[in-house]
Amino acid sequence: MKKTTDTFKRLQAAMKDINGDRTQLIRTQQDQIDYLREKVAVLEEIAMEKNGGKKPEFSDDQKKRLAYRGKKLSEFLLSEVERTYSPGTLYSWFRELVGQKYDSTGRSGQKKRGRKPISTEIVQETRTLAERNPDWGYDHIAGTMQYLGFDISASTVRKILNDHGIVPDPERRKRGDWPQFLETQQFFTGATDFAQVEMLTPFGIVRQSLLFFMDIGKREVRFGGMAHNPDSNWTTQIARNMCDMFDGFMREKKYLIHDRDSLFNKRFDAIFESIGITIKRLPPFTPQMNGRMENFMRALKTECMDKIIFTAEWQIRLAAKEYLEYYNHYRPTSALDGKMINPYPQDDEGKIQEISFLGGLLHGYKRVKQAA
Repeated sequence: MKKTTDTFKRLQAAMKDINGDRTQLIRTQQDQIDYLREKVAVLEEIAMEKNGGKKPEFSDDQKKRLAYRGKKLSEFLLSEVERTYSPGTLYSWFRELVGQKYDSTGRSGQKKRGRKPISTEIVQETRTLAERNPDWGYDHIAGTMQYLGFDISASTVRKILNDHGIVPDPERRKRGDWPQFLETQQFFTGATDFAQVEMLTPFGIVRQSLLFFMDIGKREVRFGGMAHNPDSNWTTQIARNMCDMFDGFMREKKYLIHDRDSLFNKRFDAIFESIGITIKRLPPFTPQMNGRMENFMRALKTECMDKIIFTAEWQIRLAAKEYLEYYNHYRPTSALDGKMINPYPQDDEGKIQEISFLGGLLHGYKRVKQAA
């Protein structure tokens, strides 16, 4: 019960931030940035204490990396996040370090001999390919550049990226990028999570747990089931239903995302793995990594569940069923550019008809051909 309560509290905290309001999302991101700024400040204080009160000294490569990131910000924004060095210092690093490749004179005033400077066009295109494709290596970038008509080698690509502070992350290919994973695999990925609904009974308030599944690519959602005290036997049976060989909602998926709730145990995961689905367990306290499912949960609660006082289980089941009918077929979704997830066919020449759900709490509309 304590675990369920903790899960509910985390869900409530997530819903507070992930509510579909862009302003609130920006505030949440700013809170995360503020935390990271404070953490960096603490680490700098520790470094200065160990260095006798002196500012840390960066290597040329470290200066390049900071200058590369810093030049993307205005002086005002940079001053907000950089506490150790002034924005002018970072900009001077960038001008000095990047400008070195154009310096063709030595200390004696003699012109250096060697290859001609790399053209600005090649530099820009190389940087663009590297930034847009973080998993590409030097050879891959060089091969693509040659295909596009540029005479460039892998060593030149390395030099360009090093000069601009773009340092390859050798572990990124292994670790992967979560937004990129969702974007490329979304039509083969499902997600699941619990929603908690309070029910008023003669014996007090009783909490019911509702399990939902989402097709990440299509945004379609299915209701798995509801239980007062769900256990592993119950969740395992729900998993079997979702993997049914004839009409299982998850049967054609390759991945399933869920959090670390104890109800998503080995038996639950094994059912999905038996039909070739790979389980993606989220790190602790990272609801944003399952943001599309969290957005649905927010909509479910704010548009439906929070507006009804339930006194019986059948009422909750009816509300879940009716809301999913509305959500999947009549509700415009911003993630799909304002389109419905799975709209019903309609007659373009028909009369507009209103469809009510839950006694008029929700309304959908479509054109229906009238009888002659």
